Amino acid sequence: MSGGWTDSSDTMVEQFLKDMIDKFNAKSAAEPAFEKEMQGMKKVVQIDVTDGEKYFFTLENSRIGPMSKGTIPNPDIAVIGSTETFMQLKSGELRPMKAYALRKLQVKGKLEDILKLRKFF
Repeated sequence: MSGGWTDSSDTMVEQFLKDMIDKFNAKSAAEPAFEKEMQGMKKVVQIDVTDGEKYFFTLENSRIGPMSKGTIPNPDIAVIGSTETFMQLKSGELRPMKAYALRKLQVKGKLEDILKLRKFF
């Protein structure tokens, strides 16, 4: 890999994303208002780590299903960033909206979907 990142960086990003999925699902289970807000949405999300792996998952019935490695055609939302950006998000050094404003994180999709997805972070 370029940029001095190793395979363990992929593992760290993957674990961060899994932790965020667990956190999202726990919040949905514990907070009826949050669950209701997400109810009826079915969105496929692609996470593209520019210097690492690619992942995708589906948000459906207020829960995020298992994450898989690889790409999926025509995702509803695509989130694109470097390993460094995802690690800064994980550590709290960088907030999602700041990462987006600084163009360290790109998000593609309908504005309504993007605004709901920000609850993921």
